[in-house]
Amino acid sequence: MTSREQDVEKEEVSSLIARSWQRCDRFMQRETWQPPHQAQGLTFESICRRKTTLLTIGQAALEDAWEYMNNRPCALLILDESACILCCCGDPYTLAQLAGLGFLAGSYCAESIIGSCALSLAALLGQPVRTHGAQHFKQALHPWSFSTTPVFDNHGRLSGSISLCCLNEQQASSDLSLTLAVAREVGNSLITDSLLAESNRHLNQMYGLLESMDDGVMAWNEQGVLQFLNVQAATLLHLDAQVSQGKNLSELVTLPALLRRAIKHARGLNHTEVTFESQHQFIDAVITLKPIVEEQGISFIMLLHPVEQMRQLMTSQLGKVSYTFEQMSADDQESRRLIHFGRQAARGSFPVLLCGEEGVGKELLSQAIHNESECAGGPYIAVNCQLYADSALGQDFMGNAPTDDAKGRLSRLELANGGTLFLEKIEYLAPELQSGLLQVIKQGVLTRLDARRLIPVNVKVIATTTVDLSALVEQNRFSRQLYYALHSFEIVIPPLRARRSSIPSLVHNRLHSLEKRFTSKLKVDDDALAQLVAYSWPGNDFELNSVIENIAISSENGRIRLSHLPEYLFSERPAGENPSTLMPASLTFSSIEKEAIIHAARVTSGRVREMSQLLNIGRTTLWRKMKQYEIDASQFKRSHSN
Repeated sequence: MTSREQDVEKEEVSSLIARSWQRCDRFMQRETWQPPHQAQGLTFESICRRKTTLLTIGQAALEDAWEYMNNRPCALLILDESACILCCCGDPYTLAQLAGLGFLAGSYCAESIIGSCALSLAALLGQPVRTHGAQHFKQALHPWSFSTTPVFDNHGRLSGSISLCCLNEQQASSDLSLTLAVAREVGNSLITDSLLAESNRHLNQMYGLLESMDDGVMAWNEQGVLQFLNVQAATLLHLDAQVSQGKNLSELVTLPALLRRAIKHARGLNHTEVTFESQHQFIDAVITLKPIVEEQGISFIMLLHPVEQMRQLMTSQLGKVSYTFEQMSADDQESRRLIHFGRQAARGSFPVLLCGEEGVGKELLSQAIHNESECAGGPYIAVNCQLYADSALGQDFMGNAPTDDAKGRLSRLELANGGTLFLEKIEYLAPELQSGLLQVIKQGVLTRLDARRLIPVNVKVIATTTVDLSALVEQNRFSRQLYYALHSFEIVIPPLRARRSSIPSLVHNRLHSLEKRFTSKLKVDDDALAQLVAYSWPGNDFELNSVIENIAISSENGRIRLSHLPEYLFSERPAGENPSTLMPASLTFSSIEKEAIIHAARVTSGRVREMSQLLNIGRTTLWRKMKQYEIDASQFKRSHSN
């Protein structure tokens, strides 16, 4: 520092001291001296607890400085931001003299108490200050020299100050520089300690978060050494969390090939199903792998997702159905019987078999049973068993295990886990798949194709049929055990011609549901309703709903007259033309399929779109089947127009 800079600094300090004198001159006298107020007991203990970090770091720094000064007759003080002395060290004689003035641990050295002095001015001004001799406002302090430097924390806030005190004849020109060096050391240590505490706090929060996650979490370095393992991951893999950390991952579990390759090529995985081997047990898991690229190498974090929760997540948006028993007509005895038995079927987890012709509303009854059951919160998965008449498609129905090169596939049965599996036309299901279904019903477990382990599956099975299953059993074309399992609770839904009394309420309910679409009230004349009741309805409820929708379109201002009904509703059908309740079981599957297509053509007057809806197959598939069986839909259009 140049002499000019020193002169400027002295002038500045003199100016600060002069202003302090002006403040002190208003409310105190120079000649009198009162020992400063001292905090004691619990009050002082509370102040020291609040300043534990400053005291811990500051006392060590002061002891080092005192040792450096070779027992020089002086004292070193630590003060808090309010200029309260927290601790003293140094020459005993000097400390005793200061105590005689009242400068003890707990003493408040504010300007309003001791007047102009570096002990108060450093904290008040936020900068290093040195006062000595007559610079002090109080005459009692004239024999003394005080050099004080404030200490700031990592946020720039005043945390306290460091002071060197001695008699004037013992002062040295380096006193203020010494306090500045000590204060900087203490301040830097405070910042480091604060950052370390903040880092530890964040680390504890992160560990707390990882431990509270539903997912298992594992982390390892480039050498494969396990660095973190939370309780969930340890439990899933049957490991001891404390013992496992620090060991190589390959010593703890056998990793699947898919995961080993991903680690080798530092490639991430997202919600991939794999199988671990740990403690001589095979463990299925869904994992997410995240490589962490750093200068020292590539480390990895792996999440092990709970399999059951993942299945629920994957199926949470599947198969939500809304039809309930409250929406079913209860105006006639037969409908009330169906509602009664349907609600009984909903009370247990046993399978249910719904029997009846095409179009009688078996699926709607199934939806109502599902929504009334304990499975209502789970998925409702509908499966057309005609698609699985060939066991070659069994992978989709039964699922398959993950391999080294490919992910596994969830089965239809697993998708329905926790909910309802609706099996339409169960008579078509391939024999090999019937065995898998029986295992799920009887034991509550599933074995995927090409897999070695059993997967727990909890589903309510509701199956439908349009044939006499008992006859198929006698012909060895349907599993006897599966039939017995399904037959335990059977509901037969009569054809619509056998429950004509329910037709009026069905008509009114359907019209009411269409009113929103047509934005007008819909009403049917009595004579038109009577004709609807008189018709035999070979297509049952499906045909009735289709006719009601068509005539609603052609109605006059919402009024449906007799003249709006299609002509074929007025023609009498030969008695032999009406289908029986169940199709004969002596037919081959090809014959059953052909008969079903012909029946659908009759019901829908050969309209292919409605035929595909009724049969629940795609129009392309329907055209191919019609060509195979040489069925001409136009023939049925002509016959119904007569």
